[in-house]
Amino acid sequence: MSDFNFLADLLAQPGSLIFAMLAVMAAYTVFTLVGFGSALFAGGPLTLLMPVARSVPLLAMLDFGGSALRGWQARRHVDWPAFRRLFPGMLLGQLLGVALLARLPAAPLAAALGLFIISQGLRGLLAKKGENRPSGRRALASGLFGGVLGGLFGSGGFVYASYLERHLASREAFRATQAVLIGLSTVWRIVLCLALGLLDLELLLTALAFLPAMAAGVWLGRHIDLKISREELARLLNLLLIASGASLLLRFAL
Repeated sequence: MSDFNFLADLLAQPGSLIFAMLAVMAAYTVFTLVGFGSALFAGGPLTLLMPVARSVPLLAMLDFGGSALRGWQARRHVDWPAFRRLFPGMLLGQLLGVALLARLPAAPLAAALGLFIISQGLRGLLAKKGENRPSGRRALASGLFGGVLGGLFGSGGFVYASYLERHLASREAFRATQAVLIGLSTVWRIVLCLALGLLDLELLLTALAFLPAMAAGVWLGRHIDLKISREELARLLNLLLIASGASLLLRFAL
């Protein structure tokens, strides 16, 4: 698919368009349930239809809308000290990640994304529960690592969530602080993508076309949250991450 005409190609191929819409809807169902994961979940399917350098800024624009709304609604519960510990590393990491995104060739980058998605699924399935309280010194490293992954793959939110969930006792503070971090990280990623020429009018129109799928995912996520246990959700998510990453690897191995 052409780097510059993928929107027209999608509109001309209803099957591909439906596939992409379903991937985005599923991604924002997960995003609504756990506060992150849209790029991890949709990155693989979308990269089958468009270059990684296009799917990352596309998801950044969609992420901004959802996380900004969540952050504004829960702004009174934000833990600002935890936010300030993560924020500087996040900014530096995203700068490096987006710079790499603009320079690395598409196929190796997509293969790396597939391996990354599989590793996160396996990590989630094999992780053992236990008490692990990170020190304040880990905040900069967590912010930097999450920023690089966010800029390069559009999927650093799970790193921030891992740090905040262990550091914050209040579930409301965790959700609110995570939402603000994701909202600001997507704004920064969009600015960097604009500066490096990775975002244009066609991509903006593509994001607008995917807004209904995002809204449907948010609505579905709110309803599922009332019926599924957190353990069942985590297991399903990790299995689907592995399947998504494997499909991406197979696509570039053929």
